[in-house]
Amino acid sequence: MNSRTRSPHEPAPSGYGRTRQVEQAEQLGWSDAPPQLRLALGLSVLGAVFLIAGTALGVVQDSPDKGFASTALLALLAVAPPLTAVALTQFGRALTGAGVLTGAALLAPGRAIVDLQFMQDGLLVSRPELLVPTSLAQLTPGTGLWLLLGGHLATAGAGVLAAGRARAAPGSAYGLEVDAGPTSVNARSRAMGWALALATVAAVGLVMPPFRSNNAFLLGHDLIDSPNLVRVGLVLVVAAVLAGCAFAAGSARPAVARGVIVGVLAATAAVSLPAIVAGLAVDRLSPGPGPYLALIALTLLTIVIFVLRGVAGGDPSAGDDTELELEAGRVHLVTGVLGVLAGVAALVGAFGPQLAVDGLDEPVTYANRLLIPVGLLVCLLGATLLTNRWAATVRPAFVVSLGSVVLAGSATLDAAFTGSGISDSIHIGAGAWFAAAAVVIAAAAAVSAAVAGGAERDDVDLTERTVHMSVAAPVAAAILFSVGAFGFPMVTSPDFVAPGIWSEFRLTSWGLVIAMLVVIAAGVISTMARPARAAALLLGAAAVVGIHALELPLTGGRTTDAEAGSGTWLAMACCLAFLVAAGVALAGPAPAMTEPEPEPVEKPAEKPAETIKRPVGKRARGGRA
Repeated sequence: MNSRTRSPHEPAPSGYGRTRQVEQAEQLGWSDAPPQLRLALGLSVLGAVFLIAGTALGVVQDSPDKGFASTALLALLAVAPPLTAVALTQFGRALTGAGVLTGAALLAPGRAIVDLQFMQDGLLVSRPELLVPTSLAQLTPGTGLWLLLGGHLATAGAGVLAAGRARAAPGSAYGLEVDAGPTSVNARSRAMGWALALATVAAVGLVMPPFRSNNAFLLGHDLIDSPNLVRVGLVLVVAAVLAGCAFAAGSARPAVARGVIVGVLAATAAVSLPAIVAGLAVDRLSPGPGPYLALIALTLLTIVIFVLRGVAGGDPSAGDDTELELEAGRVHLVTGVLGVLAGVAALVGAFGPQLAVDGLDEPVTYANRLLIPVGLLVCLLGATLLTNRWAATVRPAFVVSLGSVVLAGSATLDAAFTGSGISDSIHIGAGAWFAAAAVVIAAAAAVSAAVAGGAERDDVDLTERTVHMSVAAPVAAAILFSVGAFGFPMVTSPDFVAPGIWSEFRLTSWGLVIAMLVVIAAGVISTMARPARAAALLLGAAAVVGIHALELPLTGGRTTDAEAGSGTWLAMACCLAFLVAAGVALAGPAPAMTEPEPEPVEKPAEKPAETIKRPVGKRARGGRA
């Protein structure tokens, strides 16, 4: 006799959701997949065939030779998402396979727009895996280009068909799995912290130059210097990576989360891996750090999603709220160690050689000098996290202070990359690589601190918080000043143009943007935080802005007649406003929040009956009557 279908309004028995998730993750095979999902799988395979055929036939007529033998690599990257999805479906994980198609489809529109640049002007496209121009002769689009665009369109369509319920019947096994109750909110919030940090690192890697080039026909441009269509396509790719990572971390279904992040990783590999191989194999090209950052960050995030979001085969009796338990003290210890390592790496980057010139002494550099106060600050706060007494109080300031590592590190790397591109005899020194390591370690420390903060907030009632108005006033002024402090030049000189946000956008500009967003976020959160935490956030923001204000005294020697720009004065005003806000936060009450219900207090046990003296005899019996 078949068991009846449970009504959606009928409460599930204890452990039912987790048991069903584990069982159906093994049973949702090809026969359980809805027809629309099967159509999506077939469409994705067709898209892979188009992509392989397009690269084989050539995207332009009379195509120049490829920079390296890329046919096998491009074919493998094209078939990876559909074959993974088909294999998962065949082996009983159809929901995860659908997530793979959805994740890969997110990047398809951006990749298609990048390929459209061959229609406008193929000479401006730096794609050594497809062709390497050898002259200025105009390139005419060929049949392969249309097949490439068709492949991207089919990939996007497959993702649309596979998303959500895929029109599964309400009572089907697939539909029940999609409609099952969500997993632990705490587990998703911790995964989201990792996703925001690692996805940001991947986004930075994607906008950096894919490789360094000494070939005039194959320029390695970053996002800003790329042709128009390539620039638009890369922006869409970056947005898709960020959106896909956030969706995977926050998805209510672990199977979908794992599938989406695998799809995003596979599609990002199709963008980054050919550039890595080209930098290693093509003459007059050398590897750039961008593709490595993107792939490493997304690989780490994939591992994190698989760990934090759980895997099938857990304890069925644990229920849907099963999550990874972490001891706060150990997380603070890991965070502190990472902070000290980031600070040490920043100090080595400050004092180490930035450029090496063949046969000459090391040139004088200035951008790396900001790493000195950054390293000292991060080392001090990281060491404080190693003490149990102050770790929780200092952690907010430490997280905000990590923005200064990105600020100074991006300026250091920008100067090193620019200097190394002047001549083949100039090479990047060890100090610049230590600065890059400091940025990467700082990102890991931020993720670890986010995990510790998430564990702490589990024990705090955060309902119905209100804004602390006495703190909001100076914070609003500080946020307004911060826009000018990071957007306007810190140093002015007749023969010097500083990189900025609104003009001369370079690698340094990304550090300015990230640091500005960090201090703004710290200010906003502080208006709703507890006094000690709010003060720590605001002091951390003041430290970041204060280090930014040191740019003139530390780096002013790189140009003659250097004077303080408007950004310097606004940075000083911003720092002062944050300090005032921190003082107000320490002096004022905490923002209003709902008090938790008091727990019932047990009454003291009565004394044993034998210790109570009662009268005996007739008088006693009369009293009881």
